[in-house]
This record gives sequence, C-alpha cells and structure tokens, in this order.
Amino acid sequence: MSVDFVQPVTRNHLAKWISNGVIGDAGPQVAGQRLLGVLQNADFNSTNDQPIVVQSAIQVFQLTGIIITNASRSLTIAAGGFYTGVSKSGSAIVAAGQVYTALTGGNLLMQATLTAFANSARFSSALLTANQLFFSLTTAQGLPTNADIYAIGVDLTIGSASL
Repeated sequence: MSVDFVQPVTRNHLAKWISNGVIGDAGPQVAGQRLLGVLQNADFNSTNDQPIVVQSAIQVFQLTGIIITNASRSLTIAAGGFYTGVSKSGSAIVAAGQVYTALTGGNLLMQATLTAFANSARFSSALLTANQLFFSLTTAQGLPTNADIYAIGVDLTIGSASL
C-alpha cells in the first residue's frame, strides 16, 4: 500500500488519515499541561535568586502550577515565593509568605499557591526576564536543604499572534 499526502503536514501539527492510504494535516495539537521548566537541587538555605529557565521553544504559556518535591530534609522554617523578575521584582507568582512545611520527607510533594496574578497572566517575554521564573526565599531553612521545583503549564506558543 502506498501513502499519499493530500496536503503537507504543517510543522508542529498533528497528522491524520484522510482516507485509505492518504495522510493530511490535522491542525495544531490541543494544548495540555506539560513541564515548562525545572530547578533541580534548589537551595532552601539561601535567599538568593534561583532561576527556573522555561524551555526555549515555549514562548507563550499559562502557568498552572509549581510543584516542589524530593526535599533532602524536612522543611520546617523555609518561606518564600516566585517572581517574574530578579530580586523579588516584577509580579509575585507565589507570595513571599509561602511555607514548605508539607515537605517532611523526600517522597512527598506539594503545590505552591499561585497568586491571582499568576492564575490570570498570559506569560511571555513581555512579562519575564530572559524567559525565566525566579525562586527567592524570604526565610532560609537554616540548614543545608535541597529540593526539586517543577513549573507546569499549558504551552500557547503555536498559533500565538504576538508575544
């Protein structure tokens, strides 16, 4: 059996069977949640900025969650948030008072509470410095402690008219 292309399949689109042996363009992939960026071994004993670099192919997105897991020790004191700019500048994505006390072991995870801004923002280079989110504690843990941070969201890059 031979396969004929009725129309070319556009880059980043799905393909579908048009009829027996004929493949065509099925349009853009339906948006779904995916991993936007990761900060492995985030230092919960530091109040310095720690960037979470959003994957370079993702230029526009909706942030749906920030997951913290794999803590090296129980987080009892650490508090702090996530921001669109360095030094706690720009807009707060997660408030500065966010605590991480739910992480009492490495096998647990928690979702940080997103601000009203983060729940309604269309993230792009217009909102972010170098396509990064910044994790910055207000209160350090007091002992060497690390955990992994995952930014989750919906990639809206395909079909976006402007950034």
